[in-house]
Amino acid sequence: MSEMDIIKGLDTVKAPPDFEQKVMAQLSLRKRADHRRRTILRWSMAGSFTSLAAAVVLLNIFVFQDRAPSSLAEKGKGVAPASSVIQRAADERTIPIIETLDYRSEMRSRSSEPETVYLLEQVSDTTPRGIRY
Repeated sequence: MSEMDIIKGLDTVKAPPDFEQKVMAQLSLRKRADHRRRTILRWSMAGSFTSLAAAVVLLNIFVFQDRAPSSLAEKGKGVAPASSVIQRAADERTIPIIETLDYRSEMRSRSSEPETVYLLEQVSDTTPRGIRY
């Protein structure tokens, strides 16, 4: 005997008169509970993110304060950036070499043609009617 034969052999029974109302009431309670759970989860996630952001800000202010670029800039306060580089170089017994390059002369020497300037603009015989002078 298969399961379908057993099911077919059973008598049909009517549902109790208040069955539909009970099912709808249970669904409503479950929806409310799910809504409460989602609301609590939403607020807890927002609170945890806020506390994490506050912790990062506090760590940046109090713990990582010595490693900030602003503290490095304060070390050379009152000294021009170029002179601080030269001063450091003098302290390390090295000679800074700065070589300027003139790219214009390089480009001219590489091209055998005379310099040409191209003007890229739209040329038209008619004037658009939207422009007023």
